[in-house]
Amino acid sequence: MAKRKRTLVSFLSFCLCLSLTTSGCGLQALLGNKNKTSSASTSKTSTIAVSLNDNDPNKLLITKGIDDLAKKEEVKVKYLGASGSGDDSALKGAKVLIYQAGNANLLKNAQTNKVPVLALSQVPAGINLAGVVTPDQEKTGELMAQALVSKVSEGQVVILQGDPSETGSQELLAGNKSVLSKYPKISLQTFASPSGSESTVKQSLTDYLQKNSGKVQAVLAHTAKLEEAASDALKQLQLAKKVLLIGGQATIPSLERMASGSQVSDVDTNPYLQGANAFQWAQKIINKEPLDISDSITSEQGEIPAKIIQVKTVTPENLAVIQKSYVKTMQSAEQDQKQQTAKAKPQSKSQGDSKTQGDSKNKGGDQQGAGGSENQGQNSGNVPSGVKKVTETVKTETTREYLDGQGKVIGTEKTTNEQVKTVPPEMLQQEQKAQSSQSSSQGQGDQSPQEKVGSGGSGDSGG
Repeated sequence: MAKRKRTLVSFLSFCLCLSLTTSGCGLQALLGNKNKTSSASTSKTSTIAVSLNDNDPNKLLITKGIDDLAKKEEVKVKYLGASGSGDDSALKGAKVLIYQAGNANLLKNAQTNKVPVLALSQVPAGINLAGVVTPDQEKTGELMAQALVSKVSEGQVVILQGDPSETGSQELLAGNKSVLSKYPKISLQTFASPSGSESTVKQSLTDYLQKNSGKVQAVLAHTAKLEEAASDALKQLQLAKKVLLIGGQATIPSLERMASGSQVSDVDTNPYLQGANAFQWAQKIINKEPLDISDSITSEQGEIPAKIIQVKTVTPENLAVIQKSYVKTMQSAEQDQKQQTAKAKPQSKSQGDSKTQGDSKNKGGDQQGAGGSENQGQNSGNVPSGVKKVTETVKTETTREYLDGQGKVIGTEKTTNEQVKTVPPEMLQQEQKAQSSQSSSQGQGDQSPQEKVGSGGSGDSGG
């Protein structure tokens, strides 16, 4: 009997081994799978470091594109300010750096620590990049020029170029010239603008417009900052309605200028999509997934893989739609930013601050109310002795808007009216006596002490 049991146990053991072997799953594999599951459950959230251009008016729109996609993934986005540290600690834990502008030391440390760098909008010099996400700069230049030649076929045209050392700026200028070269009667004057020199370019433009009065037909401004500088110069010289302003980077202010008629065209570079595509690419780098990138940009580092974002001209026909999109996205981004700030603030500190602030307000209100009745009489003032004449100057400003049939503002007009009135001193004295007697009667009424404080405080704030 014992022999039969041993035989049965041996047979069952053989069957178990055979089952494991035929299923392709050995004991070591089972242990390995268990270890993998445990490792996956304890894996940390990946971090993407982002350094953007603080001077870019569309910065929040780019941020919105990044954050909207980050919410759907287990990825932490760490934003690095331009004034922050660019040492190794800034990139600690980061798997990818998305870089538009900021502390240049970030790029060096990324190279040292082998953190892939994904450029946004422009190609930084001397850095080996994993790729670049950029609007179609050459197409932007072409669209600007096409908007120009639809209105002007001859005369002088000023081009305000961005930093001439940047690849994107060079491509944009090339796009301008590829179209304008077909119009021999248009002469070009280009002013380059290295980073931070917008004020210098503005002065150069002002001087050129004054020296060539009546000859300049249009100004092509490549960046939002240059658009703003050109707009200011044209307004100062009262040329906003005479010289065409065409931009290469649509922003909410530039779209407002188009709506008011002081700018004729701009180019929508899709900042939201720039941010969204940069995040998607960074995530693929982290996950080591294949990239569906077919374009590239030629730079001093050679050919760089590039995601080219499509651009489109902003015209009077599509202005309302694009403007609404920019405004709504910006408002949503600002709301998200407020929520993140509130969430990051310790709740205990918030409650403590609220309590302190409330106590201060109550205390201040009591003090203000207690002296309200007295202050009311003091604030009214007295007419100095010997006064023979009192004048009052009343200044009013009226803004008139002209709208078309669709309710769009097509023009504005401001008028200012200033009127000087003479007031007899006796009238002021009578008003002061009336106010004094009214204050006295309020103080003698059947009010409780708290009601008297409230009444006095109200009178003081109203005065």
